[in-house]
Amino acid sequence: MGIKRTHIFYFIFFGIVAWVLLSIAPLIRNAITNNKSTREITVTRARESNSTTPAKKPADEVVFKDAIFPENFFFGTAYSDFQTAGLAPKSDWAVRWNEYSDILKKDSIAKKGLVRDPVHPGVANDLFNRYKEEYDLAGKYGITQVHRISLEWARVEPEEGKWDFETVKKYKEIFSYMKSKGIEPMICLNHFPNPKWFADLGGWENPKSEYYYEKYAEFLAKELGLALGIKWWLTFNEPQFSIIVPYGNGTWPPFKGVQNFQDKDGFARMMQVASNILDGHRLAYRAIHRVLDKNQSKDHKIMVSFASAPGSFYPYDENSALDKLADNAFNLIYSLALDSFVGNTDRDFIGLNYYGRARLKLHVSLGSYILSWLTEERPFAIQWFGPETASQGQRPKEFYPKGLYELILKFKDAGLPIVITENGLSDPDDKFREEFLIIHLKAVHDAITAGIPVIGYQYWSLTDTWEPGDASFSQFGFIEIDRQNNLQRKLRPSALIYRDIIRSKKISKESLEKHKELLIQ
Repeated sequence: MGIKRTHIFYFIFFGIVAWVLLSIAPLIRNAITNNKSTREITVTRARESNSTTPAKKPADEVVFKDAIFPENFFFGTAYSDFQTAGLAPKSDWAVRWNEYSDILKKDSIAKKGLVRDPVHPGVANDLFNRYKEEYDLAGKYGITQVHRISLEWARVEPEEGKWDFETVKKYKEIFSYMKSKGIEPMICLNHFPNPKWFADLGGWENPKSEYYYEKYAEFLAKELGLALGIKWWLTFNEPQFSIIVPYGNGTWPPFKGVQNFQDKDGFARMMQVASNILDGHRLAYRAIHRVLDKNQSKDHKIMVSFASAPGSFYPYDENSALDKLADNAFNLIYSLALDSFVGNTDRDFIGLNYYGRARLKLHVSLGSYILSWLTEERPFAIQWFGPETASQGQRPKEFYPKGLYELILKFKDAGLPIVITENGLSDPDDKFREEFLIIHLKAVHDAITAGIPVIGYQYWSLTDTWEPGDASFSQFGFIEIDRQNNLQRKLRPSALIYRDIIRSKKISKESLEKHKELLIQ
């Protein structure tokens, strides 16, 4: 069993908060002098452009050459069961849909002034009945080598200790068909939802939660891993979100968020959950290896990890000491904490999800420096500017490949291979996906060139998906799901760009020249 870390998380979190508060005081005078007021900083488009791209030679002076990937590098894709097949009927998300929907609707009104009804996924893409259509396309055109599906615990074990072998049979059919098309499967055990019975027992607050999870992992390793020779495994997708969103923000089941800075019970609960999830990962990792290691070989080494979401943070204003403080705090609390606590044991590679950077602005009320919307109970706030808030030509959001490169660099001394387990763009007209793909794969190549062992990249997603963040259908897929035409599958042109890269194991110099504006050079 993994070592309990509740006390470590608890003291680190409160230590960071105290550090932020104590560090703010000597910075206030400088902040007031520099800013002169509390108004938002207005960023010109020229400055925005400079913040997006690193200092480099003028593009016309750069001589491009093919970016060649190592022979053992794999190109893949990913999606999850509940985003392509709908919510499992006996999952906590399904039984508490109305609460989740109400929270999202209120959040939409508060943040955007919109009244938008969240969309229930229904059968989503009808994965269980239509999977052959997308794998036929993927196999025919060669647009993925390793495809990850995050499974649904509530389908596999709808009641405690009672396994649904019909679901297992269906998963076997899906993975077997995938392999028949030349696509290697990757299995992820969890992608946020949990079984209702597990939630009724306290979910991840239950001190026995990790043992329930260990049994689940062992069962899948035996039923799917042994039967199908599955090499690649993830114990969790984005465990940070499974901690922070349900137990920090309180916007996902079981909706037990931290109420304010004075909510000691809320903080303690969130840290207990973090501890149990980490132990759940460790026990699942060991269970998978315990079952499968006897069948591994030199050419078929079992690889188990989790897909981390460490985030990519930068100060909103590079010249603001307060914003730099926020950046440092988030990098320590959010980016590095969970991965650092796991360390190099109980995982065989590092999985990293990256969708863009967030720029952070720290607002404070202290002494004579008062902001009316902050109070004694809430003396400071960190404002988050995601990639959607940045203007960058006609692109739907900021593209920032440097963030991916620098995220990889943070793990350069970990001593483990790295896989980019998610990176993608929702682009309904397929106008910008090619550029997004080229410049982010080039960032991965740059990291490899710098000596970092990145061994794979998985684009999110193979098909369009339902997205839980805002309960709507997205257009991330290389394969479009036409929801107005009986869920017909249609290959998007950008998929052929990915195919060409897979076939040649390189990004051509012509592609780099075409998309040179945002390249790291």
